[in-house]
Amino acid sequence: MTNFLVSNYSILSAPRNAVSKIQQELVIMQKQATTGRLADVGLTLGLRTSQSISLRSENESATRQLDTNAIISQRFSIMQNAMDSLAATGGSLLSSLIANGSSDPGTTANIDQARASLQQFVGALNSSAGARFLFSGTATDKPAIGFATASGGTAGTYFEGSKAQDATAAAFTAAFGIGQSDPAVADISASDLEAFLDGAFDDLFSTSPTGPNGGWKDNWSNAGEGTTVNRISDSESIKTSYSSDEEAFRNIAKAYVMLSDLGNANMNESARQLLTSRAIETLSKGLSQITELQAEIGGSQQRLDIANETLDARKNVLTISISNLEEVDQYEASTRVTGLQTLLETSYALTARISRLSLLNYL
Repeated sequence: MTNFLVSNYSILSAPRNAVSKIQQELVIMQKQATTGRLADVGLTLGLRTSQSISLRSENESATRQLDTNAIISQRFSIMQNAMDSLAATGGSLLSSLIANGSSDPGTTANIDQARASLQQFVGALNSSAGARFLFSGTATDKPAIGFATASGGTAGTYFEGSKAQDATAAAFTAAFGIGQSDPAVADISASDLEAFLDGAFDDLFSTSPTGPNGGWKDNWSNAGEGTTVNRISDSESIKTSYSSDEEAFRNIAKAYVMLSDLGNANMNESARQLLTSRAIETLSKGLSQITELQAEIGGSQQRLDIANETLDARKNVLTISISNLEEVDQYEASTRVTGLQTLLETSYALTARISRLSLLNYL
Protein backbone atom coordinates (compact mmCIF):
# COMPACT_ATOMS: atom_id res chain seq x y z
CA MET A 1 0.00 0.00 0.00
CA THR A 2 1.38 3.39 -0.97
CA ASN A 3 0.82 6.55 1.02
CA PHE A 4 0.23 9.86 -0.82
CA LEU A 5 0.63 13.25 0.77
CA VAL A 6 -2.29 15.43 -0.17
CA SER A 7 -2.49 19.09 0.78
CA ASN A 8 -4.47 22.19 -0.19
CA TYR A 9 -1.27 23.85 -1.43
CA SER A 10 -0.41 21.13 -3.92
CA ILE A 11 -3.98 21.01 -5.19
CA LEU A 12 -4.09 24.80 -5.66
CA SER A 13 -0.61 25.03 -7.30
CA ALA A 14 -1.33 22.67 -10.19
CA PRO A 15 -4.11 24.73 -11.85
CA ARG A 16 -2.27 27.97 -11.15
CA ASN A 17 0.81 26.71 -13.01
CA ALA A 18 -1.42 25.64 -15.88
CA VAL A 19 -3.01 29.11 -16.01
CA SER A 20 0.44 30.73 -16.18
CA LYS A 21 1.46 28.58 -19.13
CA ILE A 22 -1.82 29.25 -20.92
CA GLN A 23 -1.38 33.02 -20.41
CA GLN A 24 2.13 32.93 -21.86
CA GLU A 25 0.98 30.96 -24.90
CA LEU A 26 -2.02 33.28 -25.33
CA VAL A 27 0.23 36.37 -25.48
CA ILE A 28 2.32 34.69 -28.18
CA MET A 29 -0.72 33.61 -30.22
CA GLN A 30 -2.36 37.04 -29.96
CA LYS A 31 0.79 38.68 -31.29
CA GLN A 32 1.04 36.20 -34.16
CA ALA A 33 -2.65 36.59 -35.00
CA THR A 34 -2.20 40.39 -35.12
CA THR A 35 1.11 40.62 -37.02
CA GLY A 36 0.98 37.42 -39.07
CA ARG A 37 4.61 36.89 -38.05
CA LEU A 38 6.36 34.67 -35.53
CA ALA A 39 6.24 36.29 -32.09
CA ASP A 40 9.87 35.43 -31.40
CA VAL A 41 11.73 34.83 -34.65
CA GLY A 42 15.04 34.00 -33.03
CA LEU A 43 13.56 31.48 -30.60
CA THR A 44 11.50 29.73 -33.29
CA LEU A 45 14.01 29.70 -36.16
CA GLY A 46 17.14 29.01 -34.13
CA LEU A 47 20.12 28.65 -36.48
CA ARG A 48 18.05 29.92 -39.44
CA THR A 49 17.67 33.34 -37.78
CA SER A 50 20.81 34.60 -39.58
CA GLN A 51 19.15 33.74 -42.90
CA SER A 52 16.10 35.83 -41.95
CA ILE A 53 18.30 38.76 -40.89
CA SER A 54 20.23 38.61 -44.17
CA LEU A 55 17.03 38.55 -46.24
CA ARG A 56 15.59 41.50 -44.33
CA SER A 57 18.81 43.48 -44.78
CA GLU A 58 18.71 42.92 -48.54
CA ASN A 59 15.05 43.88 -48.62
CA GLU A 60 15.73 47.14 -46.75
CA SER A 61 18.60 47.92 -49.10
CA ALA A 62 16.35 47.44 -52.15
CA THR A 63 13.67 49.64 -50.56
CA ARG A 64 16.19 52.44 -49.88
CA GLN A 65 17.48 52.21 -53.45
CA LEU A 66 13.94 52.50 -54.82
CA ASP A 67 13.35 55.57 -52.65
CA THR A 68 16.57 57.14 -53.94
CA ASN A 69 15.62 56.31 -57.52
CA ALA A 70 12.24 57.97 -57.03
CA ILE A 71 14.02 61.21 -56.08
CA ILE A 72 16.31 60.95 -59.10
CA SER A 73 13.30 60.31 -61.34
CA GLN A 74 11.58 63.42 -60.00
CA ARG A 75 14.68 65.52 -60.72
CA PHE A 76 14.89 64.21 -64.27
CA SER A 77 11.21 65.03 -64.83
CA ILE A 78 11.70 68.62 -63.62
CA MET A 79 14.78 68.98 -65.83
CA GLN A 80 12.83 67.76 -68.85
CA ASN A 81 10.00 70.18 -68.10
CA ALA A 82 12.46 73.08 -67.75
CA MET A 83 14.08 72.27 -71.08
CA ASP A 84 10.69 71.82 -72.71
CA SER A 85 9.94 75.36 -71.54
CA LEU A 86 13.27 76.65 -72.90
CA ALA A 87 12.65 74.95 -76.23
CA ALA A 88 9.11 76.35 -76.50
CA THR A 89 10.19 79.91 -75.68
CA GLY A 90 13.22 79.76 -77.97
CA GLY A 91 11.16 78.23 -80.77
CA SER A 92 8.58 81.01 -80.46
CA LEU A 93 11.27 83.70 -80.74
CA LEU A 94 12.86 81.88 -83.66
CA SER A 95 9.54 81.87 -85.51
CA SER A 96 9.11 85.59 -84.79
CA LEU A 97 12.60 86.40 -86.07
CA ILE A 98 11.90 84.59 -89.32
CA ALA A 99 8.47 86.17 -89.70
CA ASN A 100 9.34 89.74 -88.63
CA GLY A 101 12.57 90.12 -90.56
CA SER A 102 14.65 93.24 -89.88
CA SER A 103 12.02 95.93 -90.37
CA ASP A 104 11.65 98.61 -87.68
CA PRO A 105 8.35 97.33 -86.22
CA GLY A 106 9.59 93.76 -86.37
CA THR A 107 12.87 94.70 -84.69
CA THR A 108 11.06 96.35 -81.77
CA ALA A 109 8.92 93.25 -81.30
CA ASN A 110 12.02 91.02 -81.49
CA ILE A 111 13.83 93.08 -78.84
CA ASP A 112 10.88 92.94 -76.44
CA GLN A 113 10.42 89.21 -76.98
CA ALA A 114 14.14 88.54 -76.51
CA ARG A 115 14.13 90.43 -73.19
CA ALA A 116 11.14 88.43 -71.95
CA SER A 117 12.71 85.19 -73.20
CA LEU A 118 15.89 85.95 -71.27
CA GLN A 119 13.87 86.28 -68.07
CA GLN A 120 12.19 82.94 -68.73
CA PHE A 121 15.58 81.40 -69.52
CA VAL A 122 16.96 82.33 -66.09
CA GLY A 123 13.84 81.05 -64.32
CA ALA A 124 13.99 77.69 -66.12
CA LEU A 125 17.67 77.12 -65.37
CA ASN A 126 17.10 77.97 -61.71
CA SER A 127 14.58 75.14 -61.36
CA SER A 128 14.93 73.17 -58.15
CA ALA A 129 13.69 70.01 -56.46
CA GLY A 130 13.42 70.48 -52.74
CA ALA A 131 16.46 72.51 -51.72
CA ARG A 132 18.62 71.39 -54.65
CA PHE A 133 19.09 73.41 -57.84
CA LEU A 134 19.07 71.07 -60.81
CA PHE A 135 21.29 72.91 -63.30
CA SER A 136 24.02 73.96 -60.87
CA GLY A 137 26.30 71.00 -61.51
CA THR A 138 27.87 69.94 -58.22
CA ALA A 139 27.00 73.27 -56.52
CA THR A 140 23.39 72.24 -55.91
CA ASP A 141 22.97 74.72 -53.05
CA LYS A 142 23.26 77.72 -55.41
CA PRO A 143 20.97 78.94 -58.22
CA ALA A 144 22.44 77.98 -61.58
CA ILE A 145 22.23 81.57 -62.89
CA GLY A 146 22.89 84.52 -60.60
CA PHE A 147 23.51 88.15 -61.46
CA ALA A 148 25.87 90.10 -59.25
CA THR A 149 26.50 93.84 -59.53
CA ALA A 150 29.87 95.58 -59.76
CA SER A 151 29.45 96.79 -56.17
CA GLY A 152 29.02 93.25 -54.90
CA GLY A 153 25.24 93.35 -54.59
CA THR A 154 22.68 91.23 -56.39
CA ALA A 155 20.82 92.21 -59.54
CA GLY A 156 17.33 90.83 -59.99
CA THR A 157 17.75 90.48 -63.74
CA TYR A 158 20.37 90.90 -66.44
CA PHE A 159 18.96 94.34 -67.22
CA GLU A 160 19.23 95.73 -63.68
CA GLY A 161 22.88 96.77 -63.67
CA SER A 162 24.31 93.27 -63.53
CA LYS A 163 27.98 92.50 -64.12
CA ALA A 164 26.89 90.56 -67.19
CA GLN A 165 25.23 93.64 -68.67
CA ASP A 166 28.21 95.80 -67.68
CA ALA A 167 30.56 93.35 -69.41
CA THR A 168 28.48 93.50 -72.61
CA ALA A 169 28.50 97.30 -72.52
CA ALA A 170 32.26 97.43 -71.87
CA ALA A 171 32.99 95.04 -74.74
CA PHE A 172 30.73 97.02 -77.09
CA THR A 173 32.32 100.34 -76.14
CA ALA A 174 35.84 98.94 -76.51
CA ALA A 175 35.01 97.68 -79.99
CA PHE A 176 33.12 100.70 -81.36
CA GLY A 177 33.90 103.62 -79.05
CA ILE A 178 30.20 104.23 -78.31
CA GLY A 179 27.41 102.72 -76.17
CA GLN A 180 24.59 100.56 -77.48
CA SER A 181 22.00 103.35 -77.18
CA ASP A 182 24.12 105.93 -79.04
CA PRO A 183 22.58 107.02 -82.40
CA ALA A 184 26.03 106.52 -83.92
CA VAL A 185 25.37 102.78 -83.74
CA ALA A 186 23.81 103.34 -87.17
CA ASP A 187 27.33 103.85 -88.55
CA ILE A 188 28.58 100.40 -87.51
CA SER A 189 29.24 98.32 -90.61
CA ALA A 190 28.12 94.74 -90.98
CA SER A 191 31.74 93.57 -91.25
CA ASP A 192 32.77 95.37 -88.05
CA LEU A 193 29.73 93.95 -86.24
CA GLU A 194 30.58 90.45 -87.45
CA ALA A 195 34.13 90.80 -86.13
CA PHE A 196 32.72 91.90 -82.76
CA LEU A 197 30.27 88.99 -82.61
CA ASP A 198 33.01 86.48 -83.41
CA GLY A 199 35.51 88.08 -81.03
CA ALA A 200 34.84 90.10 -77.89
CA PHE A 201 31.11 89.29 -77.71
CA ASP A 202 31.65 85.55 -78.17
CA ASP A 203 34.26 85.72 -75.40
CA LEU A 204 31.55 86.88 -72.95
CA PHE A 205 29.82 83.52 -73.25
CA SER A 206 32.94 81.37 -73.12
CA THR A 207 33.85 79.27 -70.09
CA SER A 208 37.51 80.04 -70.86
CA PRO A 209 37.50 83.76 -71.75
CA THR A 210 40.62 85.59 -72.90
CA GLY A 211 39.29 89.15 -72.79
CA PRO A 212 39.27 91.66 -69.93
CA ASN A 213 35.52 91.53 -69.32
CA GLY A 214 35.30 87.98 -68.07
CA GLY A 215 33.14 85.20 -69.41
CA TRP A 216 30.17 83.00 -68.62
CA LYS A 217 31.50 81.76 -65.28
CA ASP A 218 32.40 85.28 -64.16
CA ASN A 219 29.15 87.01 -65.04
CA TRP A 220 26.39 84.41 -65.35
CA SER A 221 26.85 80.92 -63.96
CA ASN A 222 27.18 79.67 -60.36
CA ALA A 223 27.44 76.04 -61.44
CA GLY A 224 30.08 73.86 -59.82
CA GLU A 225 32.68 71.94 -61.76
CA GLY A 226 32.45 68.19 -62.17
CA THR A 227 29.58 65.77 -62.49
CA THR A 228 27.36 64.11 -59.89
CA VAL A 229 26.89 60.37 -60.39
CA ASN A 230 24.32 58.36 -58.45
CA ARG A 231 24.05 54.60 -58.04
CA ILE A 232 20.68 53.24 -59.23
CA SER A 233 21.37 49.56 -58.56
CA ASP A 234 24.11 47.36 -57.15
CA SER A 235 25.95 47.38 -60.45
CA GLU A 236 24.90 50.55 -62.28
CA SER A 237 25.36 54.31 -61.85
CA ILE A 238 24.17 57.23 -63.98
CA LYS A 239 24.93 60.92 -64.38
CA THR A 240 22.34 62.94 -62.44
CA SER A 241 23.65 66.52 -62.63
CA TYR A 242 23.58 68.96 -65.52
CA SER A 243 25.18 72.36 -65.58
CA SER A 244 24.17 75.79 -66.78
CA ASP A 245 27.65 75.82 -68.35
CA GLU A 246 26.42 73.50 -71.12
CA GLU A 247 27.00 75.02 -74.56
CA ALA A 248 23.30 74.71 -75.34
CA PHE A 249 22.37 77.16 -72.58
CA ARG A 250 25.20 79.55 -73.42
CA ASN A 251 24.15 79.71 -77.05
CA ILE A 252 20.54 80.46 -76.15
CA ALA A 253 21.57 83.23 -73.74
CA LYS A 254 23.96 84.62 -76.35
CA ALA A 255 21.17 84.87 -78.92
CA TYR A 256 18.85 86.64 -76.46
CA VAL A 257 21.50 89.20 -75.47
CA MET A 258 22.51 89.64 -79.11
CA LEU A 259 18.98 90.74 -79.95
CA SER A 260 18.13 92.71 -76.82
CA ASP A 261 21.34 94.49 -75.76
CA LEU A 262 23.51 95.32 -78.78
CA GLY A 263 21.73 98.44 -80.02
CA ASN A 264 19.63 96.52 -82.52
CA ALA A 265 17.04 99.31 -82.80
CA ASN A 266 19.65 101.87 -83.94
CA MET A 267 21.53 99.73 -86.45
CA ASN A 268 21.54 100.27 -90.20
CA GLU A 269 19.77 97.73 -92.38
CA SER A 270 22.82 95.65 -93.35
CA ALA A 271 24.11 95.39 -89.78
CA ARG A 272 20.64 94.56 -88.48
CA GLN A 273 20.21 91.84 -91.09
CA LEU A 274 23.54 90.35 -90.06
CA LEU A 275 22.62 90.52 -86.37
CA THR A 276 19.23 88.87 -87.00
CA SER A 277 20.82 86.16 -89.15
CA ARG A 278 23.45 85.40 -86.51
CA ALA A 279 20.82 85.35 -83.76
CA ILE A 280 18.75 82.84 -85.76
CA GLU A 281 21.84 80.70 -86.33
CA THR A 282 22.94 80.79 -82.68
CA LEU A 283 19.47 80.20 -81.27
CA SER A 284 18.84 77.31 -83.68
CA LYS A 285 22.10 75.69 -82.63
CA GLY A 286 21.22 76.10 -78.95
CA LEU A 287 17.77 74.57 -79.42
CA SER A 288 19.27 71.63 -81.30
CA GLN A 289 21.71 71.07 -78.44
CA ILE A 290 18.81 71.25 -75.96
CA THR A 291 17.18 68.38 -77.86
CA GLU A 292 20.39 66.36 -77.53
CA LEU A 293 20.47 66.99 -73.76
CA GLN A 294 16.85 65.91 -73.45
CA ALA A 295 17.61 62.74 -75.38
CA GLU A 296 20.51 62.01 -73.02
CA ILE A 297 18.31 62.52 -69.96
CA GLY A 298 15.61 60.41 -71.60
CA GLY A 299 18.11 57.57 -71.94
CA SER A 300 18.97 57.90 -68.25
CA GLN A 301 15.27 57.82 -67.37
CA GLN A 302 14.86 54.60 -69.34
CA ARG A 303 17.81 53.00 -67.55
CA LEU A 304 16.30 54.13 -64.25
CA ASP A 305 12.97 52.51 -65.11
CA ILE A 306 14.70 49.23 -65.97
CA ALA A 307 16.65 49.34 -62.69
CA ASN A 308 13.42 49.95 -60.77
CA GLU A 309 11.75 46.97 -62.45
CA THR A 310 14.68 44.77 -61.44
CA LEU A 311 14.59 46.08 -57.86
CA ASP A 312 10.82 45.53 -57.63
CA ALA A 313 11.21 41.94 -58.80
CA ARG A 314 14.02 41.41 -56.32
CA LYS A 315 11.92 42.82 -53.48
CA ASN A 316 9.07 40.46 -54.37
CA VAL A 317 11.39 37.44 -54.22
CA LEU A 318 12.87 38.59 -50.91
CA THR A 319 9.43 39.26 -49.44
CA ILE A 320 8.28 35.74 -50.36
CA SER A 321 11.44 34.23 -48.87
CA ILE A 322 10.97 36.18 -45.62
CA SER A 323 7.33 35.15 -45.50
CA ASN A 324 8.26 31.49 -45.86
CA LEU A 325 10.54 31.80 -42.85
CA GLU A 326 8.65 34.12 -40.54
CA GLU A 327 4.98 34.28 -41.42
CA VAL A 328 2.26 32.25 -39.68
CA ASP A 329 -1.30 31.40 -40.62
CA GLN A 330 -3.26 34.23 -39.01
CA TYR A 331 -6.53 32.29 -39.22
CA GLU A 332 -4.98 29.34 -37.42
CA ALA A 333 -3.45 31.68 -34.83
CA SER A 334 -6.81 33.39 -34.28
CA THR A 335 -8.48 30.01 -33.80
CA ARG A 336 -5.80 29.06 -31.31
CA VAL A 337 -6.36 32.35 -29.43
CA THR A 338 -10.06 31.58 -29.11
CA GLY A 339 -9.31 28.07 -27.81
CA LEU A 340 -6.77 29.35 -25.31
CA GLN A 341 -9.16 32.02 -24.04
CA THR A 342 -11.81 29.35 -23.47
CA LEU A 343 -9.29 27.11 -21.73
CA LEU A 344 -8.11 30.03 -19.60
CA GLU A 345 -11.64 30.85 -18.47
CA THR A 346 -12.17 27.18 -17.57
CA SER A 347 -8.92 27.14 -15.60
CA TYR A 348 -9.93 30.27 -13.74
CA ALA A 349 -13.25 28.68 -12.78
CA LEU A 350 -11.58 25.44 -11.72
CA THR A 351 -8.99 27.27 -9.66
CA ALA A 352 -11.71 29.26 -7.91
CA ARG A 353 -13.64 26.12 -7.03
CA ILE A 354 -10.57 24.31 -5.75
CA SER A 355 -9.60 27.30 -3.63
CA ARG A 356 -12.91 27.00 -1.79
CA LEU A 357 -12.30 23.34 -0.86
CA SER A 358 -11.65 22.73 2.85
CA LEU A 359 -11.78 19.63 5.08
CA LEU A 360 -13.53 21.78 7.64
CA ASN A 361 -16.57 21.68 5.38
CA TYR A 362 -16.81 17.95 5.90
CA LEU A 363 -16.08 17.62 9.61
